[in-house]
Formats: sequence, C-alpha cells, structure tokens
Amino acid sequence: MKLYNFLEASEFNALKHRMGADGYGHFVEFDPEHQLTFGERDQLARGVLMALPGQLRILPDRTLALKNSRVWIEGEGQIHLAACHELHRLRDADSIKASTRDPEKTFSICPDCLAELKYLGLDGRKSRRLSEQLDELFSMARFRQDYPFYPV
Repeated sequence: MKLYNFLEASEFNALKHRMGADGYGHFVEFDPEHQLTFGERDQLARGVLMALPGQLRILPDRTLALKNSRVWIEGEGQIHLAACHELHRLRDADSIKASTRDPEKTFSICPDCLAELKYLGLDGRKSRRLSEQLDELFSMARFRQDYPFYPV
C-alpha cells in the first residue's frame, strides 16, 4: 500500500501557506494511563495528589513512582521515599498522598526508607541511631540529583 505524501501535495502546501504555518508540526504520543497529565503533575508539584494505592509502583532502585514520575508519600508525619515496611502498611489505605514538592519542615524523613536505599551510607542500625539528625543531613535537592523525579 502506498501512503499519500502530504509534504509534496501542492494543495496542502498552499493551505499551509494561507494559514501562516511555517513548519509541519509534530506529534507526541501520550498515554494518560502511563504518563502524568498536566493536572496531575501540577497537583504533585503544588501540593499533594490523592492516588489509589494500586497506582503506586516500586521501581527497581526501590524508590516510589506514580506513572512516569518518582514521588514521595506522606504518612503519619513522615516522608516515605522508598519501599519501607511502613509504606506497605500505607498501601492498605483507601488512598495515599503523593507529592514531588519539597516537603514542609513539619515532616521528618523516614529513616527506614533511607536505609532501604542505603542513602547517605545508612543501614538499618545507623538510621535508627541517627534518626533525629536525618532531617538535618537529608536534602531533597540532593536526593533529586541522585534520583530525578521526572521522567522515570
């Protein structure tokens, strides 16, 4: 089967010229089942997106993702960045609070998540001893450099 070549069609080029279009445009494939919509990305960046627990994925590096973006999960005053034991309990809830914005200072970083990732060289024993200092040691900006949030 031979496809019609619109680039060589004089009628098409004349119409394009009358419309003032210089280029031919482009097409970007978008699947809202697997890619965040603009509204979802905006909600994640401005605050919290309420999502179904089944939508949350655990990536091979043990960080958390919602569609094509890494996220952190809010749970009982803590920020969860990885698949820790507490996260598995949170996934039993009706909905989860996911975000990509910098967390407020009222939240603490889950030491088990950092130990799960071996982030900052932590293991389970060190993370418990340093749990009070983790909020001072941890930087979301640095975490974003090591684990870019969008796209994954």
